Amino acid sequence: MTDANLLAALRDCYHPVLQRNIVDLDLVRSATLTADSNAPGANVPGVPQKFIVHLTLIAPTSDDTANAHFRAQIENRLLGLPTISRVDLTLLPALFPIL
Repeated sequence: MTDANLLAALRDCYHPVLQRNIVDLDLVRSATLTADSNAPGANVPGVPQKFIVHLTLIAPTSDDTANAHFRAQIENRLLGLPTISRVDLTLLPALFPIL
């Protein structure tokens, strides 16, 4: 897993109103990976390394329900990758809260 793979996976996540991916909309403020030394099998030879995603995004709207769906979409997409064990997601306030 690389940062480029992470951004490619995030391109599958869409803004709930604008229906464009969050990478192209520049909602991703930071996206980093750290090795998860506590993942099952982390110290077993031959078991692939697992990673924790640390992600900071701008919330797409000021609507809590829409943001909860947005958060779930991102977490489900990333946790579907075999090398991701956990997602640490922070949503910053929406830039345009009227959306």
